[in-house]
Amino acid sequence: MEFALAWPVALLLVLGSVELAVWGEESFAARSAALAGARAASVEGSSPRVAEIVTMRVLTPSLVGARAGAWCPAEGGARPPVWVCATDLGSAMQVDVGGSAPALVPFGPPEGLPLSAHVVIQKETFNR
Repeated sequence: MEFALAWPVALLLVLGSVELAVWGEESFAARSAALAGARAASVEGSSPRVAEIVTMRVLTPSLVGARAGAWCPAEGGARPPVWVCATDLGSAMQVDVGGSAPALVPFGPPEGLPLSAHVVIQKETFNR
């Protein structure tokens, strides 16, 4: 009887721990991908499109069950589950990652687990 009462609680703790670990890894991957994209685009003569491409290429292998796409909150249209937005600020490059990744355990929020990252890196300048 004690095992029957304790088993669901133990299972909930184990599955919750796994979900938390996966979400932490995906959040870290979003921050790392945004940083890589901003670094790539901070090179003199680069564009925000380069930042979006690099960020999506770095982020995609780390996502479980979601795809990343280029989309900015100021744009209309359909928002991808995980979005990447790069903005040229003049002297700096800004890369934002947002959206949500689906939960592995079905008792989480229906829209998934939130992902967000915000990175701003100053552009490189060279004296000639």
